[in-house]
Amino acid sequence: MRFNLLIVLLVLSLLLNGFFLGGYWMARYKSERVTSSQGRIGEIAKLLNLTPEQRSTFQRLKSRAVSIRRQYLEKMERLRSKFWETVVRDPEDTNEIDKIIREMARVREDYQKAISRIITEFLRGLTAEQKRKFFEITRGNKVLRALVSG
Repeated sequence: MRFNLLIVLLVLSLLLNGFFLGGYWMARYKSERVTSSQGRIGEIAKLLNLTPEQRSTFQRLKSRAVSIRRQYLEKMERLRSKFWETVVRDPEDTNEIDKIIREMARVREDYQKAISRIITEFLRGLTAEQKRKFFEITRGNKVLRALVSG
């Protein structure tokens, strides 16, 4: 009786460990699919049911958006540094501070316009159903993040 109970507990332990490991590997596989650039492109392509040509366009536009985002972040980092240097050096120099703030606003506006043009170009190649699906999933900003993230 004791031996049978031990066997049953051992089998249950092995099953639970198997389920745990299986769940772990499945979650890891799914997260890798979504966290890699190609994985995100694949997920969006699947969600929107993109044709090979549309997928190629999406990849090209995504690469362009990533490049634009990198340039934007580099410019903003330089401007933020310049802003803080000016504030620390001479907090009373409001003309220079205002000039830097205006430049930051201009850079942000240029970035938003560039990303907007990319999204518009992508939408031009979609069917009405794909556009509907695009707007449905953009509410959570998934597509936009997939377009501009590295």
